[in-house]
Amino acid sequence: MQARREEYIRIAASVLLEKGIGSTTMQDIADRAGVPKVLFYRIFQSKQALLDAIVDEVLTAFHAAYAQRGKAYGNRVIVLANIARKRPEPYLLVLAYVRAGLDQGQWARIISDTVTQYALERLFVPAPGAPPGAWERAQYAARLWTGPFLDALIAAIENRDGVDDGSRMRWWGQIARQYHLSSREAFQLDAPKTANKGAPDVLIPDGNITVERVVGSG
Repeated sequence: MQARREEYIRIAASVLLEKGIGSTTMQDIADRAGVPKVLFYRIFQSKQALLDAIVDEVLTAFHAAYAQRGKAYGNRVIVLANIARKRPEPYLLVLAYVRAGLDQGQWARIISDTVTQYALERLFVPAPGAPPGAWERAQYAARLWTGPFLDALIAAIENRDGVDDGSRMRWWGQIARQYHLSSREAFQLDAPKTANKGAPDVLIPDGNITVERVVGSG
């Protein structure tokens, strides 16, 4: 039953990508799957329930990827892309709507808030002694990070740009590292005496390593 459910989610996402969420009916999806519509309703009680199942799959993958300790800047994109490439349709559907700013069932808020929170925890925790208002600035820096991260993830999932994963991780890793260090300086997230010395020694929630060694958060 679980395998059938996952396959129906994949097929549904494929149809939704082609026709658009507003224009797609459950009958369209059932026809593509080659089964009676009533069978779909036994698993997904409504179109909204199906859409919720799609975004839940994507969100679960994000949490699983971030649960792993980062190994290098840029690694997180590759980990997520490798998960998504096995069943790319749900991911490409959700991310397309998120990046277009279309609030389908609050997908944009759910996914963006998730990436923002992980970026905040791993890259932008203010250091002791940072100027007042540091947490607000850190949240803004993390929010700005979300768009480029998702764009890099979409490109990695599609994998149509001729870039191998090793090169992709080095490319994105350099961007992630520079964004991390430059943003900490620009948004004054470190104490004044360390503001121009790169990332500080700030512990992060998911491991006994310092921010300057957190390489795998992007």
